Amino acid sequence: MAPLTTSPQHPSSTLVNISSDADLRLIRLLAPHCSKSFESTCSTAISAGDASKLLRTILDDERAIPEIITGNYILEEAVGIYSLFGALLERVGSSEDQKKLCAGLTEAVVKTLPVNGNHDDSDGAKEKRSGVLAALFNTRSDGIEKIRILSHIVEMADVEALAPGVGVSSLSDLLEPTVLEASMNVWGENIPDVEKRGLFRAVVKGMDRLMEKLRSERGDTMAEGVEAEVSAADKNIRDVEDRKQTYLLLILDTYKDESSVDKEALTYAQQASVGAISHPIDLFSTQHRLLHLPAVKALQKSPSTSPLYDLLKILHEGKLQDYRDFTAMPDKSGVFATFSLNEAECAKNMSLLSLVSLAGEHEEIPYSAIASTLDIPEDQVEKWVILGVSSGLMEAKMDQLSKVVIVERCVVRQFGRKEWENLKVRLDKWKVNVRGVLDALKSASE
Repeated sequence: MAPLTTSPQHPSSTLVNISSDADLRLIRLLAPHCSKSFESTCSTAISAGDASKLLRTILDDERAIPEIITGNYILEEAVGIYSLFGALLERVGSSEDQKKLCAGLTEAVVKTLPVNGNHDDSDGAKEKRSGVLAALFNTRSDGIEKIRILSHIVEMADVEALAPGVGVSSLSDLLEPTVLEASMNVWGENIPDVEKRGLFRAVVKGMDRLMEKLRSERGDTMAEGVEAEVSAADKNIRDVEDRKQTYLLLILDTYKDESSVDKEALTYAQQASVGAISHPIDLFSTQHRLLHLPAVKALQKSPSTSPLYDLLKILHEGKLQDYRDFTAMPDKSGVFATFSLNEAECAKNMSLLSLVSLAGEHEEIPYSAIASTLDIPEDQVEKWVILGVSSGLMEAKMDQLSKVVIVERCVVRQFGRKEWENLKVRLDKWKVNVRGVLDALKSASE
């Protein structure tokens, strides 16, 4: 994985050309801003080769780290200083001391944030915070340390740096879910779920911040009446929603059993369920496991969230009639208003998923069968087939003369005994066809 950088670009934290007296020169630069004993205490630690004492002295002085972040140091200088700190950490003999000092160096940067939460520092402190943490991140090999540092980087990052898309920023590239999961496997096989959850939570919050900004910009674009820009804004918002949904699923994956499900888990389960119901076609394969996650299953136990679970189950496994029966129940239909769900959009998606289920059961489907399943006039069948194909969930051709839809490929919404039996029938048919071809070739060669 390439070193993590932040915008604007700054040198990697790879330790190159750090002179033997770099630590002493740094102490002399910081000394005028620190306590009277700072320089002498640090010099003694340097002379004794005690990297642990040197770093503790720097951390214990309330002005040392703030001077690096909010003082007159430029970005490259601040990054260089934290690269030096990373080198000093490697000289600390105890791994436990390394972890504590690394945490201290991270928290010291976080503490320099303005109390009012305004990250837009005119003196460039914001860029320096991200830059020095990126430097520290790149020097550490411990998986837990890297995850904790990365969580803070995400929390402090400009929302533009979090936007999904190749090449947006090195941070965004790293946060691409498959990339991050692969990276975490490299960082360590036994990283606790609670540590992963903290990082995933930071990404979800970052996506919320980004979404708020994009929706505000979309409103301005709509006011200007530029249709192409509105369409592009909608796509950007969907990309962010997809990334947030993926990370919600990753959060829920960290709750391995029912006993680990807490109030926070239920909140994320609600959010993920609403996301899956709102956009059941997107992320179809990843969201398919949602019903089996302990935190989502727990939604059944509360009267306030059980209708949400029931609706999610219908969207995943049911058909249009199941959906209509659900919406006809007074104690269930209120779920749309409670969770701000678009009922018309849900009905449309349910019809599309019912078509996909039908396509998964038959190789050829008469127009009349589709019309009956979706409860629509026959002259609307082709429109729905086109929607099904454009969704990517199926591939099919329409024989308009015979009024038959020929299914070439279709995703399977669930795979049980019935689906196994259908697969056996198809395999037997292919077996007969292949045998016929082989017999024909054999006869032709004789």
